[in-house]
Amino acid sequence: MTGPGLAVGRIAALNMYPLYHHLESAAGRRFAYTDGVPTALNGALLDGRIHVSAMSSIEFARNDDALRLLPVASITASGAVDSIAVFSRAPLDELRTIAITPNSATSVALLRVLVGPDARFVPQRGDARDALDAADGVLLIGDEALHARRAGLAPVATDLGALWTRRTGLPMVFAVWAVRRDLDPSLEGDVETLAGLLEDARLAYDADPAAVVEAAARRFPFPAPYVATYLARLSYGFGSRERAALEAFYDRAVEAGELARVPALAA
Repeated sequence: MTGPGLAVGRIAALNMYPLYHHLESAAGRRFAYTDGVPTALNGALLDGRIHVSAMSSIEFARNDDALRLLPVASITASGAVDSIAVFSRAPLDELRTIAITPNSATSVALLRVLVGPDARFVPQRGDARDALDAADGVLLIGDEALHARRAGLAPVATDLGALWTRRTGLPMVFAVWAVRRDLDPSLEGDVETLAGLLEDARLAYDADPAAVVEAAARRFPFPAPYVATYLARLSYGFGSRERAALEAFYDRAVEAGELARVPALAA
């Protein structure tokens, strides 16, 4: 298990930076951070190596017996997200095999919801170009997907956020924040502090997105105009709109065999 103090997981990608930009300066040394891709943080939270984290929304649902929702923040897109896409030489509905990134759980479940049972998913081997040589398409997420899109990896880039919203009329909640249910009661105050800081960070970003864009362009290998356009596609709150969208995704994930049951989402 983790040592003393609240251990917090952070998705190490541009898409979460608007929250971290403000959280780092506000929290100081109060929390111990672990950075990683979503699947790594999912595992660390479930193994007890960290106490609270941003995580794949599907993995929260699969493990709600061990986790409780921290309903203050998310990564949500109302349409195209750019950083979650299948790259291919043919349209998505013609693909027979799709190489799957090892870095995301929600995106894989969403892809199954969108393509149905017939497409075969295979592990991604090597880099994206190698994967695309071995399969009809490759699912990429995060900064890797942004680089692939900018480099023109394949003639077709199917944005999963856009396809979900086009079919359902709903936003897509890709990540949520969750806390271990067996958290030491002495750390509950730190969780409340973290929740407040996440809300403050979201409001600070909404009030001055240009400051975050400039800082992100210095930290990530993308020019400021591109960062601004990309981040404008995302939102970070968690309210009734996100709750309804998440429940709709979970309903469809159950139908697709990706989830055993829809968890109750705490108000």
